Amino acid sequence: MLPPPENPDKHGFLERYAPAFINQRKLQRLLELYAQGERCFQKWNLRGITLENADLSGIDLSKADLSDARLIDVNLTRAKLIEAQLVNAELTAVQLNQANLSWANLRGATLVRTSLAKATLRSTVLPNGEICH
Repeated sequence: MLPPPENPDKHGFLERYAPAFINQRKLQRLLELYAQGERCFQKWNLRGITLENADLSGIDLSKADLSDARLIDVNLTRAKLIEAQLVNAELTAVQLNQANLSWANLRGATLVRTSLAKATLRSTVLPNGEICH
């Protein structure tokens, strides 16, 4: 009887980094579709992606998973992020003006120079774990 094959991912590299790599490719597809006029990307798994210098105003990312994502200089004005997961996300210079973040989870997120002017924050979990009422 042969011994079981050695685990090719014994250090956990694929488990840790493959999902982010795969999701980064999904992000490229999202950007292509957005450029063609598509705005609805509900329930997309974009966990761990990095997005810089993008205008995605009016996008619908409701119920999307953006946990551990890095968004830098991104325009999400009037975006729908209802029930989106932004756990431990890094948002730097992100415009969330008039965005709907109702029931979104931003626990542990870092927001630097990020604007939430006129954003809807109904039952949103804030970075410190508090819930907006």
